[in-house]
Amino acid sequence: MKKHLFFYLHTGYWLLVLMQVLLVAIGTGVLGTTFNWHLFLSIVVPVKVLQTICSVLFFYFNYLLLIPYILKKGGIFKYVLSLLGGIVLFSPLYYLMEQVVYPSIGWKSYELDLDFSFAFIVTLSANFLNIFLGLLLSYLMDWRSIRAEKEVVEKEQLKTELAFLKSQVNPHYLFNTINDIYSLTQQQSEHAPDALLKLSEVLRYMLRESDDPYVPLSNEIEYLNNVIDLQKIGQKGSSYIDFSVSGKIAGQKIAPLILINFIENAFKHGVFKNSDEPIQIAINLDELAFHLHIRNKINIAKKDRTGGIGLMNVQRRLALIYPKRHELAIRQQEDTYIVDLKIGLYD
Repeated sequence: MKKHLFFYLHTGYWLLVLMQVLLVAIGTGVLGTTFNWHLFLSIVVPVKVLQTICSVLFFYFNYLLLIPYILKKGGIFKYVLSLLGGIVLFSPLYYLMEQVVYPSIGWKSYELDLDFSFAFIVTLSANFLNIFLGLLLSYLMDWRSIRAEKEVVEKEQLKTELAFLKSQVNPHYLFNTINDIYSLTQQQSEHAPDALLKLSEVLRYMLRESDDPYVPLSNEIEYLNNVIDLQKIGQKGSSYIDFSVSGKIAGQKIAPLILINFIENAFKHGVFKNSDEPIQIAINLDELAFHLHIRNKINIAKKDRTGGIGLMNVQRRLALIYPKRHELAIRQQEDTYIVDLKIGLYD
């Protein structure tokens, strides 16, 4: 808690305490049946202010000294002894107030003169609630600090895990694309410069623009467009991929590189050279959600036995970034592989 906020809260609390005891004094008729403003302002207010000041001194003696330096370091037994010592230390102050200061103002709390043992009891009774409040506040502040530190650690762990998962984006198509561009340059193809430019844009997005937790959806779609174009260039025009986008894209954001694994998976395991059954990739936005739908025919000849590490990573990222805000369905219908992803746009 910031120091100025700490000061304002504590000052406000003690002002409320003072107001409460003054209102009690008015309500209980300590000045007799007839209320007298002059007596109230000249006697009751000064006495209640001095009593509150004594409470403030004892409270912070306990809260700032005894609890942190004796209770939390030395244990309960040493704390109880030090607390009793503190009451003994404050007893002369209360004795002075009750026997000298208050009577000089015109207030006398007790008919008989106090002895030191009775002053000890008065000090304890006057501060019993303050002792409890000091303990409660101290441990509440400890709990708050521990919770804040835990949240910081959890956020750092989450950030680290997300960075690791993002770094695991499968780069196999990049290596394939580099080989394809090399072949194009060898053939002096007119598509080589365009392919090289698109590869540069893909790498720039992956290495720089995707550092943010969320990016404009339009940037992510442009990135996917470049990846798809590189796939088509690499297949020399024999790659059939239907990519469509509908809905209001402007102003929407999404976690970067959260979709590429699904598209990579379709390229890796799908049939994309059949014009009658192209790979279908559709992005749609309605007022509440983002939808990604991918459908591809399974290429049996390209069966991968290494497992779906990329899909496992993206599922973990979705769970971390969009907890309870996404639905992912991956299913196989005969020889067709279907992915349906829905992400809620609002919490």
